Amino acid sequence: MKCELRIMSGGRAGHREVFDKSYVAFGRHPLSDFRFDAEQDLDVSTRHAALLCTGDQFLLRDLGSRNGTFVNGRRIAADQPLVSGDHLRFGPHGPEVEFLVVAEGAERVVAAVRAPGGPREAPAGGGGAAPARPAAAQTAGTSATSVLRAEVRHQAARYRSLLVALAIVLVGAVAVVLWQGRTARRQVATIGSALDSLSRELVALRGAQATADSEAADLRAQLRTEHDPARLAALRQRYTAVQQQQHGIAEAQGVDWASINRANASAVAMIFVQFPDSSLFSGSGFAVTADGLVLTNRHVVTDPEGEHPARIAVQFSGSAAVLRARVAKVATDVDVALLQITDSGTYPVVQIASGAGGTPQVGDPIALLGFPLGLDAPMGGGAGATVVEPTMVPGTIGKILPDSLLQLNAYSGTGASGSPVLDRDGRVIGIEFGGLRETGGRIVLGLPIARALPLLPSLISKGE
Repeated sequence: MKCELRIMSGGRAGHREVFDKSYVAFGRHPLSDFRFDAEQDLDVSTRHAALLCTGDQFLLRDLGSRNGTFVNGRRIAADQPLVSGDHLRFGPHGPEVEFLVVAEGAERVVAAVRAPGGPREAPAGGGGAAPARPAAAQTAGTSATSVLRAEVRHQAARYRSLLVALAIVLVGAVAVVLWQGRTARRQVATIGSALDSLSRELVALRGAQATADSEAADLRAQLRTEHDPARLAALRQRYTAVQQQQHGIAEAQGVDWASINRANASAVAMIFVQFPDSSLFSGSGFAVTADGLVLTNRHVVTDPEGEHPARIAVQFSGSAAVLRARVAKVATDVDVALLQITDSGTYPVVQIASGAGGTPQVGDPIALLGFPLGLDAPMGGGAGATVVEPTMVPGTIGKILPDSLLQLNAYSGTGASGSPVLDRDGRVIGIEFGGLRETGGRIVLGLPIARALPLLPSLISKGE
């Protein structure tokens, strides 16, 4: 069965599309089957809802959206059967869509109507021509008709000119209003993104500093009262590590992260994946070769059973182009994968730390550069041309765990998996792959970049 979806309101009002498939995904995700405006339709989640066709019935399913899905004004809590003419709304104030069932074999018939006064054929079977009119009457009639028609044409031309002029003025005014509105929205989004990023940076660094200061004070108090030699040695060792962390936080506050962001952001990309069951996800990654090799996490591009996506797309920071990609290599012993962009082009790359300079130390200042919250964070662009912008969050290395994992004191969130971990010189020293849920995204786990080098070409592996 086919269905037609007509957007009645929102950033893409007037858009309509006909589907003949069993699963239609709604959302602001670039790979959604029915996509909403990523800049204007902010009530819509990245992966909001899905339309399922089972036999001769259509069902609407909410996919855990942030603002809910509504049918004829009522929020749905389970799969909702639809009938032709139902109105769907994505979020209480989001865009409204009319759902229509398209009958099988239905066709639109356009009737061609012959204009009056055109030439007429003589009737079949003879009969000759129509009786001739008297010459005088024919001449007089033609003259009067010609004058009348000329006057009508003259008046019609004047009205058309006036209407065209008014239409041009109206279109110009509407264009100015829309341009001003869009410019204002973009400015608000840009300012909001900058403020959001700055706020996270300040919160992350101040939170880490407060934690380190508090722990240092506790350790000093314990050192003053502890008399057991073994316990005293352990306390001193921990106190030294905290002092290193305090020093790293102070350094992080003095690093020119803005310059590091400018040097690396263009090589950081948002990764979109769609699995065979039509589920959609996003993550982060970064280009390591100019011909389009991109590092990310294995769990971004494989499901729990290790199955690869049906489609992969890559969108670099500052660009509206969505590029096709495929899985090139997947590590079996570590959460790392390598993608190859299949669209031809030359791409910006990050600088990977190598040798002794690439060995992380506790207390070192770092920054994460990726896409926490995915497209739910403020982005630029408009309908069909979203421009993604990454978020930079500085922090420090809190611990280096026995299995070489990096514990990072910085903020992160869903969608940031695969982000590069940058050092004070802007070089990649690690890859973010997760965090501790109970910390609210403030303790992040990363892999040293050395764990990913076996996947990369020998030129990068040698650090040349």
